[in-house]
Amino acid sequence: MSQPYNVFHSAEFTDRDSEFERVLTILKEKSRGAVIFEGARGSGKSAFLLELYRRLHEQSEIRPFLIGLFPYSADEFKEKENIRLNSERAFERQDIPDVLNRLARYLEIDFIESDDLSFQKDYFARGLAYRTTKTVPVLLVDSVYECPEEVRVEIEKYIFAPLLASERVFLILSGRGKRPIWSSPELQTAEILTLDPLDKDNVKDQLVRLEKAGKSKRDESEYDEIAELSCGYPLIARVMAESEKKSLTDALDEAIDIMIKDTLPEPEREEKKYSQTRSQIEKLSLVDIPFRIPDVEAYLFPDDPERRAKTNELVALLLASGLLRYEGKGYQLNPSVTHPIRKWLARKEQYSNYFVQLTKVSEDLQEAYPSAKAWYQRMLPKEGSPSDHTLYSSNLGKTQYAA
Repeated sequence: MSQPYNVFHSAEFTDRDSEFERVLTILKEKSRGAVIFEGARGSGKSAFLLELYRRLHEQSEIRPFLIGLFPYSADEFKEKENIRLNSERAFERQDIPDVLNRLARYLEIDFIESDDLSFQKDYFARGLAYRTTKTVPVLLVDSVYECPEEVRVEIEKYIFAPLLASERVFLILSGRGKRPIWSSPELQTAEILTLDPLDKDNVKDQLVRLEKAGKSKRDESEYDEIAELSCGYPLIARVMAESEKKSLTDALDEAIDIMIKDTLPEPEREEKKYSQTRSQIEKLSLVDIPFRIPDVEAYLFPDDPERRAKTNELVALLLASGLLRYEGKGYQLNPSVTHPIRKWLARKEQYSNYFVQLTKVSEDLQEAYPSAKAWYQRMLPKEGSPSDHTLYSSNLGKTQYAA
């Protein structure tokens, strides 16, 4: 069963007008192409793609078809023939024949069902080539970066490739984490657009919409604080709004767990393992510069003779989950994890403990590498920076909103 935060309701959607306008401009000015929306975990990519699908569906000259690759549900679209969502499980290779069959029916193409994917692909491409209707096919696919590589390769080969052989077609994808290596030139040169966090007013608008839809369990007097603590990430704001009988600090903690846990492999979600991983992520959230393994191993695993191996293992896990990215100079956590965790830590005593530990590591690195002293001085969160959470303030945790 899909989790509540993986359920789409168009009545709750807010903002993203500039992104919608950009898509419509591309559809109007170009004859074909691909657009990819990127954004950190919790930035609202899935909701955006579903809302885009809803709006495109209202235009008679467009034939949109949406595929969700991870568990998600949208009850208002349940009867639509041109959407494939599964609230129970992720998309798998064996789902491709069904998608091709449904796409063919929706695009009014003669199609022969077969267990041979290559035959299906060729037949589908041939049908598209002889398609006489003037409407423009637009395929929307959510979370394409995150799906297993072997599945993504098959999707590109058997679904994207025949579509891209058409003279008039568009692909609109969303993803987070490491960009795939595409085979298709259209995807290699796709226009990349970023979904940034919402500003404070739009987060509050989201909360008002949740209240009108009967989803919010929070008093309006808490909206400013939720907007601040969520750092503009719609997923966090929604979880906090729907969290019942919890302090806002605990509601933020719950949202952070959701942000992290859903990205990890199932074995890593086991309580003891997850608790250890979460504490290491909390530590890394305070590191303000892209880091290398030797920079943080003593910070993450002090006095542990296997600290290098354990740090390598943690970095590999977080890279695979998409929570960590390589910045060219080193690794860094996504801001959608870093900023909310700092907000949460600023309300907990643990912030001070981590800060002291990181200060010691920074000082040791400055001494060991004098030529990089200025760089390692930047490891600590600085007061007044967008991600600052005012450790030195008497009003701990009540910092200015960080967009």
